[in-house]
Amino acid sequence: MVLTLSPLVFLIIYLSVGKYKVDFSSMHQLLFSDSIDRTIFLNVRLPRAIEAMIFGASMGISGASVQTTLKNPLVSPYFLGISSGAAFGAALSIAIFGYKSFFLVQPAAVLFAVLAVSLTLGLSKFRGQFTPVSVVLAGIIVSALFSGLLSLIQILVEPEKTQTIVAWMIGRLYTITWTDVRVSAPLAILGILGLLYFRWRIFVLSMGDEEAKSLGINVERERLMVIFLASVATASVVSVTGIIGWVCLIAPHVTRFLVGSDPKVMLPASISVGASFMLIADMLSRTIWNFEIPVGIITTIIGAPLFLYLMRRALHEWH
Repeated sequence: MVLTLSPLVFLIIYLSVGKYKVDFSSMHQLLFSDSIDRTIFLNVRLPRAIEAMIFGASMGISGASVQTTLKNPLVSPYFLGISSGAAFGAALSIAIFGYKSFFLVQPAAVLFAVLAVSLTLGLSKFRGQFTPVSVVLAGIIVSALFSGLLSLIQILVEPEKTQTIVAWMIGRLYTITWTDVRVSAPLAILGILGLLYFRWRIFVLSMGDEEAKSLGINVERERLMVIFLASVATASVVSVTGIIGWVCLIAPHVTRFLVGSDPKVMLPASISVGASFMLIADMLSRTIWNFEIPVGIITTIIGAPLFLYLMRRALHEWH
């Protein structure tokens, strides 16, 4: 119950905190007047907060699902190449059609995210099976490939488009509008609901391939379906926020520490943890300094040392 309500608590704090203090004493005036408080609340903070929650929820459950399905605590959409593939697809769409073509940016992001994870899985097969080490190494290779292609696009396109793409590479929420929310939310929610629906299959897959096959589960098909849903959820939010790293790694491990490793409990809980973490990170990004720091920098500063800790912990778990 506490985890379920935590995003709501942090949402209220998020909307109340900022360099400009919004007066919440009169909700009627805040919602229906033409004051600057209403503009800041409805058109700046609220869409940004909702997108942060959608991003965190998508990354939380996607990371938890992929880690459990592949039985590797260090695997995430970030390391599988999904994020870099989605960013490349969206950047390619921007380079060709311009940033205003939202209806083309998101399909391109999803398409290249699926392509990237397909390459990762294809390269990581060793004697017909996925191994934890091969998946991570293949993901690093594919991520590097699409990152290189992303850098190439920056060199070839016009300067104004390059600025937009560079902003993506560090991740940002300060440009989010209601249009961005409408673009990203449908596919993100579809991916989240799909992963929740598959959580009992993910539970069976976490028991091992032999046990899953003995229960009549098509292991390869179910694993690919989980990864596809995670790709859709990840690509939909990356298409508007850019690459905000480490959330898909941090949220699942924090959730696992709080509620355990049972996917039937962990997956729903990872939605709340991811959403709460992103609200906290973005709140810090816009309040701790005189100017706003891109939230991707905040999540990286938090995530990098935590990743080192997780690598050490992984030596003693998940055998």
